[in-house]
Amino acid sequence: MSNQGQGAVTAVLRAMAGDIAAGAPRGWKRAVLHGYATGQDSAGHRGFLFEPAELDEYGSNEIDVFGGLRELHTLLGAGDHLTVELEVESRGRFRAVLSERLDRSESERRGFRYVLDPESTPPASGEPHPGPDVSEAGHPDQAVALLGSFIRRLEEVLDAGSPIELPPPLPESDRQKLLDEAGVALPRDLRALYAAVDGDGGRGLLHGYGWFGLEMLAELCDPARRWWVTQGWRRYVHQPFVKEYGPALRIRRVADHPAWIPFATDMFGNYLAVDMAPGPRGRPGQVILIGRSHGAGPVYVADSVTALLREHVEALASGSFERDGEGLWINAGEVAQYERDYDHTCTLSVTGMDAAPVRGIRPEIRELTVSNAPWVDFGPVRRAPALWRVTTKNCPGADLSPLLEAPVEVLDLDLVAIDLAGLEAHPTLRKVALHTEKPVDLRPLLSCRLLWALDLTDAPAADLSVVRELTALRQLKLQRPQWDSLRSGGVLPASLAIAELAEEPLRERKLFWSFDNAYKSPRPTLEDAIDWTRHLAGDAADVRTFRGRFRPRPAGQ
Repeated sequence: MSNQGQGAVTAVLRAMAGDIAAGAPRGWKRAVLHGYATGQDSAGHRGFLFEPAELDEYGSNEIDVFGGLRELHTLLGAGDHLTVELEVESRGRFRAVLSERLDRSESERRGFRYVLDPESTPPASGEPHPGPDVSEAGHPDQAVALLGSFIRRLEEVLDAGSPIELPPPLPESDRQKLLDEAGVALPRDLRALYAAVDGDGGRGLLHGYGWFGLEMLAELCDPARRWWVTQGWRRYVHQPFVKEYGPALRIRRVADHPAWIPFATDMFGNYLAVDMAPGPRGRPGQVILIGRSHGAGPVYVADSVTALLREHVEALASGSFERDGEGLWINAGEVAQYERDYDHTCTLSVTGMDAAPVRGIRPEIRELTVSNAPWVDFGPVRRAPALWRVTTKNCPGADLSPLLEAPVEVLDLDLVAIDLAGLEAHPTLRKVALHTEKPVDLRPLLSCRLLWALDLTDAPAADLSVVRELTALRQLKLQRPQWDSLRSGGVLPASLAIAELAEEPLRERKLFWSFDNAYKSPRPTLEDAIDWTRHLAGDAADVRTFRGRFRPRPAGQ
């Protein structure tokens, strides 16, 4: 950056420091802003921290720094996300650390992460498999007939005196052109419906979701239009492993798929979609729920659009609807029922002797937690074809070999002693987190071909030399001393995309006179993080530090 550019950035930071000082509470000594900007029109922060600490309760949200954050983004020519750490002292000094790659951890107050490869994306969760060799459950003629019956019954219930008119279909040539350009194939029943009408004109006929026209459907097939899907390296941070809500293995457990075709919306960013790439026990053309409120995973709704229409017709025929001054609500079932029932039907927690062997395993179980057990026998998990997450807490040990016969992807082990030999050549394992004070041999993980995430924060005695040999590793989380040890022994895996510097436990002082001074300052500090990134990336480290002075001014000026 040129001297002129540095001067412009410093000027913006100086003005921001002055604004913070003017809005700070009486008696403040130091303030910290954790801010960010994602473009000229978007900026935010995680609040202000003031010292002395008791001033943190001060309502400082009225301090407006958003314009300055956006201006910094523009001056630096930043991409999608610029982090701004601004420290302000009441005596008139400030320091700022700006980066597009260094940021604070989402899950820890004092942890950090650094993006080594911003072009990297995590491999999709869910065991790769071909689609099921089954036919669609929907039927074109039945779907069109059901739509007609649905509209007639609606007219009878509403008794409006005039027929319900839906948008006429587009010409066949236009329909085919739109689908060809979108590169998708609709299920036969939905295709037949679009030959009869072009959606419902925003009436919200299906569970209150407005069935939109074919042009809008084609637009939402463009990945760039799927604003609700986390893209790029941020998927490492936000929902790298998603759930799937519904009968086991009906839906692929992925965040998004080009063969998920939205066709109706609730106008709040959620969509009914037809799934043309179902799981091994699903049917092409099944209906799922995706969108803004369903970032944790897709939700199964029905085996076809035909079935969805049938549910609505049957609800009207049975009188299962409510009508008031605001309109008509058809009780055709809870559209997100499987999501609501997930914790009850798809998760299992066992303790004590119920873990030897694990009791309660059913084919529907996706997530298993075992805690406070004298021994863990995982034998029954062989009967859990959809089990993808296993967690243990406060257990002496376990034979992990039965997990080889389960599609486990995320393994979080809190054991007194951990023997990973039973996991050798595990075909689906993607992430491992270990919690033990005893030494751990990581060599069995070398044969786990899909392993890409490793968290050794709570395994200080693990053999880190093996980490360098994990050639597919993309995400690694360690404490500062572990990073120092790993770095001193050689180069990091070239595949590493996200490095995380974990929060360290508080360290007690040897001599102290009051409880407030019983512990040393928490680490890592921002200085620790800056030093860490420079060792990680060398001269290529994307971290810029600016210092300066400002003239404190009284509040209100």
